[in-house]
Amino acid sequence: MARPTIAILGRPNVGKSTLFNRLVGKRQAIVDETAGVTRDRIYGAVEWSGQHFHLIDTGGYLAGSGDPLEVIVRQQADLAGEEANLILFMVDSQTGIVPDDHTLAERLRALEKPVILTANKVDDEAHESRTMEFYELALGEPMAISAVSGRGVGDLLDAILQRLAGSWTGEVGPADAVGLAIVGVPNVGKSSFLNAILKQEKAIVTPTPGTTRDSIDSYIRYQGYTLRLIDTAGLRRKAKVQDAIEYYSTVRTLRSIDECHVALVMVDAERGFHAQDRQIMSHVMDTGKGMVAVVNKWDALEKDSGSMGQWVKEMRDTFKPLEHMPLMFISVHHNQRVWKTLQTALAVYQQTTRQIATPDLNTFLEEAIGYLPPPAMQGKRIRIKYVTQVHREPPLFAFFCNHPRLIPVSYRRYLENRLRDRYGFQGVPIKLSFRQK
Repeated sequence: MARPTIAILGRPNVGKSTLFNRLVGKRQAIVDETAGVTRDRIYGAVEWSGQHFHLIDTGGYLAGSGDPLEVIVRQQADLAGEEANLILFMVDSQTGIVPDDHTLAERLRALEKPVILTANKVDDEAHESRTMEFYELALGEPMAISAVSGRGVGDLLDAILQRLAGSWTGEVGPADAVGLAIVGVPNVGKSSFLNAILKQEKAIVTPTPGTTRDSIDSYIRYQGYTLRLIDTAGLRRKAKVQDAIEYYSTVRTLRSIDECHVALVMVDAERGFHAQDRQIMSHVMDTGKGMVAVVNKWDALEKDSGSMGQWVKEMRDTFKPLEHMPLMFISVHHNQRVWKTLQTALAVYQQTTRQIATPDLNTFLEEAIGYLPPPAMQGKRIRIKYVTQVHREPPLFAFFCNHPRLIPVSYRRYLENRLRDRYGFQGVPIKLSFRQK
């Protein structure tokens, strides 16, 4: 079923992200006392009374600001309003109406879309009278809620369903989506890559490193799959994380890796392949996710016919796990190999979901042991009886033997390499488990 979209709009610090987090059921949007923390459109999914809809959190709307970033944030809020089926216009009952509320109300009336005027920070019944002045905005009756305590939120959700009646139509929703997280250090081109795919300015792009603070979800159909594209905040070393906002951005990025199926780890060709990049890749593989290494800004380097091969060799010599990971060299600026990267990521996802039949695996094991038997350890002969795949995403292979604790690391690596030689699993971390038989 196609899910309607709801956008939360309002000026800074009225509680939009707090309401967003309460409705999606987790701290997905960053909440901080600093006004203007949310900059991009942040997407989440909400279920209420058996109905599902998308929710968009937006940056604070400042009508008169001439700051370049605030102008972009204002444009993003406008885009969210245009793509939404319904708008929650949030105001602050404690401060009352301010000029920016009037300006935004006028813009919302021009959209001619359903609007629910949501008066936040009404913590008890005694304060509900504060909402009366918001009738002046000519957007209907204000609904009194407290996003922090949850007071009135259930009534708000009921009102949303009532206003959206008939909006659910038959269509594939994002619940089946393949999650692709776009991760890397700040200013490597993650948002530009996303925009090249979407062919629209859905993520804010400025020359300032660290503009993206939250993780952003976008959905597209590609080669028969629904893909969930997650643009994330740039990851920095912990010593560089100087305030709570940047800390929570890092937490969201790591969580996005945890929730995705495949991570596209972007490397800056001008900057080179650094320890930071390797740490991000290690985290992706430690969480068992598929991975594609993507070297962006390839057009900015002076190179010859052997440059790409030299980069591949140096990266894999520096970071051995890359031997089993696909490397893509792209230029987002020139739209070079962008869609090939998406195709490669989808191929990696297909590898993560493979299930190898047990009889086939045991034929493989017989051949591997026949070529190189496990060495005797501590005077004991090791016998591996059989193997079976017990898990996917990531693939986990259980080897049953008489002395599982004595299997040396070198023989574990031998079996993993033979598995890859036989079955591929390009871009996928393989896990081996040795168990008592």
